[in-house]
Amino acid sequence: MLFRVAFRLLNRLAVYRAVAGLAALLFLPPRVQGYSVLTHEAIIDTAWDGNIKPLLLRRFPQATAKDLVAAHGYTYAGCILQDMGYYPFGSRFFSDLVHYVRSGDFVVNLIRESQDLNEYAFALGSLAHYAADTQGHSVAVNRSVALEYPRLKRKYGPVVTYAQNPVAHIRVEFSFDVLQVARGNYAPQSYHDFIGFKVAQPVLERAFRDTYCLDLKDIFGDLDLALGTYRHTVSAIIPEMTRVAWHLRQDDLKKAQPGLTRRKFIYNLSKASYRKEWNKQYKTPGIGTRMLAFLIRILPKIGPLKVLSFKPPTPQTDRLFEASFDRTLDLYRSLLGGADLAQLQLANRDFDTGELTRPAEYRLADNAYAKLAVKLSERDPASIDPKLRENIQAFYSDRSLPFATRKDPKEWQQTLDALDKLSGAAGTVPDRSPRTAQ
Repeated sequence: MLFRVAFRLLNRLAVYRAVAGLAALLFLPPRVQGYSVLTHEAIIDTAWDGNIKPLLLRRFPQATAKDLVAAHGYTYAGCILQDMGYYPFGSRFFSDLVHYVRSGDFVVNLIRESQDLNEYAFALGSLAHYAADTQGHSVAVNRSVALEYPRLKRKYGPVVTYAQNPVAHIRVEFSFDVLQVARGNYAPQSYHDFIGFKVAQPVLERAFRDTYCLDLKDIFGDLDLALGTYRHTVSAIIPEMTRVAWHLRQDDLKKAQPGLTRRKFIYNLSKASYRKEWNKQYKTPGIGTRMLAFLIRILPKIGPLKVLSFKPPTPQTDRLFEASFDRTLDLYRSLLGGADLAQLQLANRDFDTGELTRPAEYRLADNAYAKLAVKLSERDPASIDPKLRENIQAFYSDRSLPFATRKDPKEWQQTLDALDKLSGAAGTVPDRSPRTAQ
């Protein structure tokens, strides 16, 4: 009798969990950048023991084992930081800025502004995101979208950017995560739960102000709510969605993946920090996951659920993903291994293409620059850092270029007015300023 009551209670809890999970999925972020969440965290796990932890101990030699576990959680949050604005209650403007406007300067400022172990770990996590997005899109995702969707390839060519088809991008990125989870390549949820997921808000606020001369509270409706939702979504909802996707599509994934040789990729993952004690803690989908999968199966794939209509990676796109993962680790380790991180300099790259940010080449970058110029024009000119003003003026040094903003005459005029105001407040531009956006 007691067993029957307990079983009934567990079933009821599973139903509640499934319904709550479904409700949460409906509020998932409208986009994912470069890699999906679990891949970003796998990069941290792979580099933790050999690269990240030694750096933390070099600067903070008194850190204990317990301190380092906490720092690991801050590194997790940092490695997905640039996507925070795309989550529920976030600010898209925040994430657009850190992806397209002074993207390298923002990471450098995080590192330079870090004052304690956790802030430093958080900043090193954001450096991983820089490496991952600049490599992930250019090497794998943009090319994989064209390979997976021939119609898009016919329209755009062998490289399809996020701006050209957001839904296809999200599906491709998510499919990579699902496949790696299915293979058992990524850390189990129990490990992520043990490590935690922690945001270093003070250093984030300082670095954002240094880079963009704006306060986070000015662009987030409720910063605390945004941070809390971001933590919960990344640490609980998205991993659950990944398990559901595997449960839904496991037959298709198995058929699409014959045996492949992935020596360097598998070698990298075999060195991940979680392997020592947590490698056996994978488990089959529980009743809550199965019920959530059932609910999703019968719902139309609209809104955020569109991602579950993904195509399994082909052997060709799988190889591209593995190559990009290896390239990301090579770049990240190289950046971490520099002589002095306090003197680090990073090129300002467009995270969607991996190329240097240049005017009139990418719609989302143009829009982010325009919105920033308008916001800054409303502020006290004395509060604007000359380096930021120079960067914006360099981006618009040739206003005859076909900026995406020009398509809306009203928006373009607002941008021009803002630029004129910024130029008038600046007086003359110092000669030391780079004359092209970097």
